[in-house]
Amino acid sequence: MSISETRPDRANVADRSSGRFTRALNALRDLGPGGVVALLRKHGLSGAWDFLRRNVRHLVADRLARRWDARFNVDTAGSIQLDALDVIGPNASKGNECVCTSPKSMDFILDQVGRDLSRHTFIDIGCGKGRTLLLASRFPFTRVIGVEFARELCAIARRNVADFIDPAQKCRAIDVIEADATTYEFPGGPLFVYFYNPFSKDLFQVVIANLEASLRANPRDCILVYGSSSHNAIGWARPAILKSGLFSETPSQPMPGFLDAVRIIDYAMFANR
Repeated sequence: MSISETRPDRANVADRSSGRFTRALNALRDLGPGGVVALLRKHGLSGAWDFLRRNVRHLVADRLARRWDARFNVDTAGSIQLDALDVIGPNASKGNECVCTSPKSMDFILDQVGRDLSRHTFIDIGCGKGRTLLLASRFPFTRVIGVEFARELCAIARRNVADFIDPAQKCRAIDVIEADATTYEFPGGPLFVYFYNPFSKDLFQVVIANLEASLRANPRDCILVYGSSSHNAIGWARPAILKSGLFSETPSQPMPGFLDAVRIIDYAMFANR
């Protein structure tokens, strides 16, 4: 009998965060001792070590995420696929799985800004279960907004916002907006816009064009951060952001290998000219 690759989160949404580690265990069982030896001969000890390291890191990060959730009485951990969710608009197939930024990673990114954020609205495009919104609320933003096109994830995020209690919270004006990001209209006032590889390149280009049009129509300060931990998305996101000449990249330190992150986030920070 194979170990289940999915488990329900507290809202009965299928969470596949255990799938990768489970598939690895099942694969080793199916290969048997002889097959494992054959793989070691093919890939060497270094390949076997890399395989083990990736899966152990995934398991540790998942456990730490669930411990963070238990501490704050929320449900933000896990990996949620979009194929079984009720998605607004025609772009469900172009969205990526819902995996929230880890607490240590988000704190590190926001600490890199080095400037007053008290007049800025924080916006997470593709906020999923809303962990990033909760983390941002511990910084002195004037408002925190999450944009999400999956109805079930919006419901979870709103419940998390309502249940979250943290003495370190500095911003309690938190909104979750159910919308396709390509139709979202950015609010006035200074902005801090965050993307954690939420969708495909073509959708990202539409959203960036909308943001640039908003900034040209109503000039104001805007900080933009794009992060990705897979698919080399930062490789195409960076030129897409810089193409118009409206933004320039600002210096930032490389992301450390935090244990609460499944993968190290490759990110870049930008500010409009």
